[in-house]
Amino acid sequence: MSMIRPFTVFCKLNRISFSDRQWFKQETGSLSHTDGVCPACRAKACLSPFASYTRYLVEWAGGNPATHEITVQRYQCSSCGHTHALLSSALVPYSSYSLRFILMVLQAYFLHRDSVQAVCERAGISVSTLYRWKSLFLAHKALWLGVLESLETSAPAFLDGMDGILLRGFCLKFLFSFLQRPRGTSPDPPSGTPGRTSGLT
Repeated sequence: MSMIRPFTVFCKLNRISFSDRQWFKQETGSLSHTDGVCPACRAKACLSPFASYTRYLVEWAGGNPATHEITVQRYQCSSCGHTHALLSSALVPYSSYSLRFILMVLQAYFLHRDSVQAVCERAGISVSTLYRWKSLFLAHKALWLGVLESLETSAPAFLDGMDGILLRGFCLKFLFSFLQRPRGTSPDPPSGTPGRTSGLT
């Protein structure tokens, strides 16, 4: 499914003072039917609200995982007829967990603040999920920095410097989002939550 990825938050991710739900609401309100560009045909001012669907968003709230149901708006291009989901940069496509949720879990892991088991229990995830996130993070870090620079840059330092400019640049350069899993892999439903994961982006 095609996506529109608005990027409106460019500060360092660890300095964002609002919740991931607020980040989502800010960016989903940033596109009107008069100013969007169609990702398929590049026509301007051609996108109109078409439909919507619900999905889960897992974020940190008071040091604990919190699961919310959010509504993702879809738009249709009047020029080519394609439809696109408007997906905030707070979200990782095909995952219920917010970008910052995953990065905070990885930060705790890389800084050895607790055992792997304790990190996973606090986040409500399996150990295999943590290692899958770690593998994807390191692969995307190397993709962005290049292999040699990536070897010289520690994971905590890279995490500390991540900002919206990097997220936007990564998406524009590689045509997929940071920490987005390869197509065809199943999404990570929030632990313990019976999920509507069909159509999840």
